[in-house]
Order: sequence, then C-alpha cells, then structure tokens
Amino acid sequence: MRKKTNLLLLFVFLISTVLYPKIIYQPLEQAIFAKVNDETLSEELLISRSMIVYLLSDIYNSYPEFYSALTRTATGVELMDIYLQDQALKIVNQVLFIQFVEQKNIDLQREQTWSNIEENFSKTFKDAGIPEGEIDNYLLALGYTSKTNYLEDAYYSTLYNNSISALYTKIIQETEITDEEMTVEYQNNKTNYKSDPAADIKLIIFNSTEDASYTYNRIIEGYYTYDEVFEQTESATSMRINLKDDSNSLVQTIKNNPPGFITTPLLYDSQNNTYALLKIERKYPEKQLTFEEAKDQIIFNLKDKKAQEYFDKILPTEFQKFQEESLIILNSDMF
Repeated sequence: MRKKTNLLLLFVFLISTVLYPKIIYQPLEQAIFAKVNDETLSEELLISRSMIVYLLSDIYNSYPEFYSALTRTATGVELMDIYLQDQALKIVNQVLFIQFVEQKNIDLQREQTWSNIEENFSKTFKDAGIPEGEIDNYLLALGYTSKTNYLEDAYYSTLYNNSISALYTKIIQETEITDEEMTVEYQNNKTNYKSDPAADIKLIIFNSTEDASYTYNRIIEGYYTYDEVFEQTESATSMRINLKDDSNSLVQTIKNNPPGFITTPLLYDSQNNTYALLKIERKYPEKQLTFEEAKDQIIFNLKDKKAQEYFDKILPTEFQKFQEESLIILNSDMF
C-alpha cells in the first residue's frame, strides 16, 4: 500500500511540472505572484519554494564573481527570471491539481488542515525550546521570510499530498469488482495469496533488567510458571507477530525456537528503558489461502490495479482538460 502510494505521488508530481494552458500576464496586487482561478498565491511562497534567498546567499559567500554576474548583468538577471518562472509554474500546477481534486467533490478540509499545521508549528517550537523571539531568525535560516510564509508552504505541500491520497481513495471506493474478475485473479495468481508465517506470543514488561532477571530465574527454578506471572502482572500483553517482518528484532528469536520457549530478559523499549520476558505460545507456518480466505485481499488488489490504470491512462487527460479550462494569471510586474 505504501509503495503504491509513493508511485502515485511520483507520477502526479511529474505531471504537475508540465503546464498546458495559456498563461496571462497582467499586474496583480503587490506581493502576489500568481492567481490560479480564484486563488491567489503569495510572493513569499515563491521565494521560499524556489529557495532563491538561500541560493543567492550561498553563491554570494562561495562564488562572489558569479554572484556579481548573476545579479548585475542582463544575461544573469534573465537566467534568474527563467528560474523563478519555472518554480512559479510548478507551484501553480500543484495548486491546479488541488483544485482539480476538489472539483470532483472531494473535501480536502482546508480549514482543518491549516489549523493542524499551525498547532503543530507551535508545539514543535515549544518542544524544541526555541524562544518566541528567535523563531523568525530560525525560519529565515531555513529560507522562510516569516511564520506565515512557513505555514503557507507547509499548507500547500500538505494539501497537495492529501489530494493525491484522497483521489486514490475515491477511485478505490467507487471501483466495482465482479465475481468473475475475482475468480480469474485468484486462479491466475494463486501463489500470491498465502498467509505469512506468524506466531502468538506473550510478553511480561518490566521497568528494569534486574526485575526481569529475578522473575526469569524464579520461573526457570520452578517457583512459579510463566503463565502465573503473566496473569498477575498488569504490564503483561499478548499479540500475534508476523514472522516476515525482519524489522522486528524479536522475529529471529521466535523463528529459531519452539512453542513454549521463554526468552531471557530482552530490551523492550530503549526510550523507556523497559525489559520483557517473552514466551512463544504457538507458531503458524505460511499456507495457501482458499478463495474465501483471500477474498478481501483479492478485491483490494483488483481495485488497486484499476486505480493505477486510472492514474496512468485517464488522469493525465482529465487534468490537462482542467488546466486548459483554468484561468492562470502571473504578475507581469514580476515576470
């Protein structure tokens, strides 16, 4: 699922950098670089996205002669204008895509998105211990001219990513799959529909390695059983663990030991410095799923394929038509 979403993200990003419609150049309000249909885009957003302040500063410090040629000659100024216009059109097309998704009756919850970003901004700087008076300097070092500029950049980036996910979800939800399609998919790709190897385990969590070691020794010496401790401990939990998940440090231990095996104390949470005793209850080998067992996965895979076909074949045409019907104005005082 995550891999597929990343593919869609890359695909839409590529089409978002190609601009089809005619651009109108006319004066706009000061500090506005573009108007996309009825939505205005600030000059600050263009400055931060293009990183022009950071780039020029870096060039000035590292290559002063090139900086002079870039800012004081007609050729250099023209080169910067071309770069800024290219960056402007990329932003415009991302906003166009957001609007394109919204005209499909998909609510991207703009107000809530802005509110969440603003709340996260305040929490992040508070947690980092950065004083209010130093925030502007910190943002400037990142290429943002103000807090509003930072929020606006994050706002449009979030809206754009959310629009891709929301459109994908809409296509998935609206796609219908027939019984015949499911049968053919299962028969043709039967080997893909298997359950992953798994295991049921019990964990007893301790606040220190000393407590865990003491309890382990008492269990091994026969003073009480693991299950007795498990039932009497509030921090005990049970779960099923996927044995194909190599990122989980417990997987190899479980693979190499039989049901009933009890581990020596293991580091459970390095941040909280907690330890655990683990008991393997039952292990489940990989097995072929029946049609009924695999039905939900079959439906998802078929819908996912159809969604990918939409993004590959239909979306580019739909989006191009929306672009051509849109009104895009760039500020003639800037470009």
